[in-house]
Amino acid sequence: MANYSPSALATAQAKLFAAFQSATLRYSIPKVFLTILQSSRNFFLNYDMLRTNESRTLTAYYKKRTSRTVNSARSHNHTGTQGDSGTLAPSWTIYSEDIAQHLKMAGNNLYSLDEMLANDIENVVADMAANHESVATNFLFNNRSGVNAADGIEGTFDEDNDTFEILTTKEKRVGQIIQSVLNINKYPTNGLVVVCDTIMYNKVQYYAQQGPANQENLSFQFMGVTWVHAIDLYALASALGYVEGFAIAFINGVVGCLPHIPTENKNGIITTVNKYGIIKNPVDGLNYAVHEYDTRADGTGSGGQTQDVKIERQVSIDLAFDDAPLDTVGETVLHAFSLVEELPG
Repeated sequence: MANYSPSALATAQAKLFAAFQSATLRYSIPKVFLTILQSSRNFFLNYDMLRTNESRTLTAYYKKRTSRTVNSARSHNHTGTQGDSGTLAPSWTIYSEDIAQHLKMAGNNLYSLDEMLANDIENVVADMAANHESVATNFLFNNRSGVNAADGIEGTFDEDNDTFEILTTKEKRVGQIIQSVLNINKYPTNGLVVVCDTIMYNKVQYYAQQGPANQENLSFQFMGVTWVHAIDLYALASALGYVEGFAIAFINGVVGCLPHIPTENKNGIITTVNKYGIIKNPVDGLNYAVHEYDTRADGTGSGGQTQDVKIERQVSIDLAFDDAPLDTVGETVLHAFSLVEELPG
């Protein structure tokens, strides 16, 4: 908090890290969001240096895959097709939460104003974690591929649900089948990330323990793969009728989340009315923007006094979720899988 003058936020920052390092604050770790953040490292380099204003549109360029025919002869008048490039324009969404204090509310209270502020920000951080996890999970689910080249091989691709279905009779090999399907769709399996609903995650964790010392050695198919438990995914999958286990697989680096905060907050601008600063989130490690202003107020209804000052604060961050674009209509880098029971007849 070196770039933010009020000591209150600096004190809250220290208390914030201490609180989230203890076991007393109960919140869900946003595993899907953190996984996508980790996958973002090489997704769009130096983007934040270019986005200096919220209204500024950024465009990334990438080289398209151009498929040509392999011939069986040489010619003197050969003609070829030129390669092409595409564009990706990230779209940011602002996520914010407001908190307020009265300057004199700690005068007759067990807790100091700093402790009250720290508690408010602790709750903001927990709320942001839950929000970002839900947004990240929905992003993966809503952008699953509508094309799968492995249809009919170890499973069936349901074009209505955009999901590769694997019979529960083969669920012991689900990790192997997922990797094979990714291979058929021309993806390597190194760096494979599989985001699972609770049912799939529990099954995978169980089968992963059936190693060399057990009667069945099933552990080979789970090594080298990052398995992520997405608590919010079960509700989305069950809405499609999938209740035996659901997952979305992708290769690390093809999905990204690009965070951004305004330049004024980075620079710690202070005017006669407004204060712009940052606070570091101990859960995701990102800097969040903090905007503050004071107003005259009667604080008697909030533990303050008649002649009081109300301190309004807003914590915010801009996030853009994106996946690497593909040329085939309906195809994405995110492949959904589900275990299904065999239908009678």
